[in-house]
Amino acid sequence: MLLDKLHYAILNELQANARMSNAEIGRRVGLTAPAVAERIKKMQEGGIIKGFNVAVEFPKLNYMQRVVIAIKLPQDNIPGFLKETEKIAGITDMVHTTGEYCFFINMVLKSTEDLVNTLNKLRKFGETTTFSVLAAPIDHKAVSL
Repeated sequence: MLLDKLHYAILNELQANARMSNAEIGRRVGLTAPAVAERIKKMQEGGIIKGFNVAVEFPKLNYMQRVVIAIKLPQDNIPGFLKETEKIAGITDMVHTTGEYCFFINMVLKSTEDLVNTLNKLRKFGETTTFSVLAAPIDHKAVSL
């Protein structure tokens, strides 16, 4: 799919506020609401827009612990590991990387007990290192396109 300046302008507006109406986006980028809606639909169909997400303030829901778990594991253990992570509550995202660790898992937890239980599940597949998140100076940052 070929994108023009208006597509990028729409994406920038959606990154700033995914709940903004098509009419408001249109006013900001110089299009009608139906034209904005059509472009958004095409970007969704083209796989450029994957979805519209909610930013949750987890501590207000008693998820007081935020951690990053790094894991080293043999190649043969990756399929089982990925299957197991689908079942673990609290994982917010996970990346597969190069370097010393294979994956980094970001999690929110209600208790240390939840963390211990998660680590016990993951250690069946490889060696883990856990990092406690003290702060997130950049929690979600739009990329200017």
